[in-house]
Amino acid sequence: LFLFFLCCDSQAVIEPTTSGYTCSLNQTTSPCQTYVYYRAVAPDFLDLASVGDLFSVSRLMISNPSNISSPSSPLVPFQSLFVPIQCSCNRINSSMSISYAGLNYTIKAGNTFYLVSTDQFQNLTSYQSVEVVNPTLVPT
Repeated sequence: LFLFFLCCDSQAVIEPTTSGYTCSLNQTTSPCQTYVYYRAVAPDFLDLASVGDLFSVSRLMISNPSNISSPSSPLVPFQSLFVPIQCSCNRINSSMSISYAGLNYTIKAGNTFYLVSTDQFQNLTSYQSVEVVNPTLVPT
């Protein structure tokens, strides 16, 4: 499963669709570095290692901007975290390009696009956008 997070140029006043923010491949603002706000949740995401694995970043990359003294410190439920991501403009098909941060996630049995987007990724993406980027994937 390939996931993406809706990202956009902070200077643009573009409303996203459920599929994401459209962009032009020749935009000079691509790629961009930004952070997502994520909350530590039980049972799977109460340590920086599991959150780092979810977003494919190191514990240190989360602990520093989140003001956590040690990357090995346990997290408390709903602790605020700032996770770095990189967005870029990507062609989805011949008529559509959208800005997103591509992440890989292995979908588990019983998961749906909706559950992955709302539970694991806490509504940082929509299930429609996950479907757009994974047109041939059928979750089981």
